[in-house]
Amino acid sequence: MSTIEINDEIRRNFHLFWDNFPSPVMLVHKDRTIIETNNAGQTLGCPVGTRCVDIGEKKHHAGCRANAALRDQAGVREVGYIDHLGIVMDSYWIPLNGAEDLFIHFGIDITEFAAERLIPKKCEESGNNCGSCPGA
Repeated sequence: MSTIEINDEIRRNFHLFWDNFPSPVMLVHKDRTIIETNNAGQTLGCPVGTRCVDIGEKKHHAGCRANAALRDQAGVREVGYIDHLGIVMDSYWIPLNGAEDLFIHFGIDITEFAAERLIPKKCEESGNNCGSCPGA
């Protein structure tokens, strides 16, 4: 993996603005290398220097909107149910103004505030999330 050059001002500003945010936040390079994480991300174990897409199973990254955010140089928001975590996540990919190869990525667990329609019903027979059961 090649070394990614990020100036110290960007790193300092990332921590200045995001270290006290209660959810994990990552500063990510366009190749998906995690450059920095805030305090919550460090506590969770977001590994700086590795690629975010290499964490967990590939299918867990199917909803990633980083390409759209970088292509359009505009923030992208996605709210959806994350099956493997069992939560409703309000996720953001936000390119850094003036640093087209970098973006901020974070998601906020909004399950307790989410509309019921966002949370799949459990199948009475199996206990799994099931959209094909008559009661779903």
